[in-house]
Amino acid sequence: MDEGQASFEIGTERATYLYHKAGCGFSSLVDRDGNDWIGYRPKGGPKGDYRGIPNMGYDTFGHPGYETGRSELLAASPSLVQFRSSTADGAWEVEWNILPTHATMTGLKIAAPVWLLYEGTPGGKFNPKTQFMFFSDGTRMGCAETRRKETPDPKWVAFCDPKTRRSLALAYGGPDSFIDTYWPMGGKGGMTVFGFGRTDENGFGFHVQRVPFTLSFALVESICFEEIEAFVRTYLLKG
Repeated sequence: MDEGQASFEIGTERATYLYHKAGCGFSSLVDRDGNDWIGYRPKGGPKGDYRGIPNMGYDTFGHPGYETGRSELLAASPSLVQFRSSTADGAWEVEWNILPTHATMTGLKIAAPVWLLYEGTPGGKFNPKTQFMFFSDGTRMGCAETRRKETPDPKWVAFCDPKTRRSLALAYGGPDSFIDTYWPMGGKGGMTVFGFGRTDENGFGFHVQRVPFTLSFALVESICFEEIEAFVRTYLLKG
C-alpha cells in the first residue's frame, strides 16, 4: 500500500519505483539516498496530489491517486518487470517495462488526446532557484524559468539537482509533434510542471493524439550534459 492505494514496488540498483495499480501512475521515484523525485501525497496540490508520472489527463487515466484503471503484472525478473494498465471498458491501455536502467511506457490505446507529464520534486525537494534543465540541443534553463516551445528532436529533457549530483531524464517517442510547456508551480517545496504535448498552464492543450507512443524516464548519476546525453541515447531513445 502506498498513500492509500495498492501499488507495485519495483527495486533496482538505480532507483525504487512505486506505481498505483488503480491510478496507473508513478507516485514515487526514490534514488539511492532516499530522495523521492516525485513525492505524490493525497492532498496539497503542487505539494502533494498534483504530482506524478505520466499524469496523462484530468480524472481519466494515468495519474497516482485516481481510481479509474487496473493493472496486471505480466513478468517479474531481475532483468525486467512488465505490467499492463487499462480501463475496464478497454478504451485506455498502456504497457510498462521497468529495466535495471530505466522505465518505458508504450501507449497502446487512448480514448482522447493526452499529455505526458513530469510533475515532481527533483532531488527530493523542488528548489527552482538552484535546479536546472537540459534539452537535447544543449539548451540549459533554470527551473525558476518558464518555457513554451517545441522540444527539439530527439525529444528529451533532464531535470538536474546540484545537491544530489543527479538528474531525471525523460524522453518521448511517437508520431506527433507539438509545443511543450514547462513552468514551476508552488515555489520552493512545490513541483515541476513539464509536459510533452501540453501547450498551456490552464489545463487545456492535450496534443499526443496517436498510438503507439513511448515515454521513457530514468535517474542518471550525473548533471553533466554530455554524460546525460550519452545515457539517454543508449537507453531512453531505444525505448
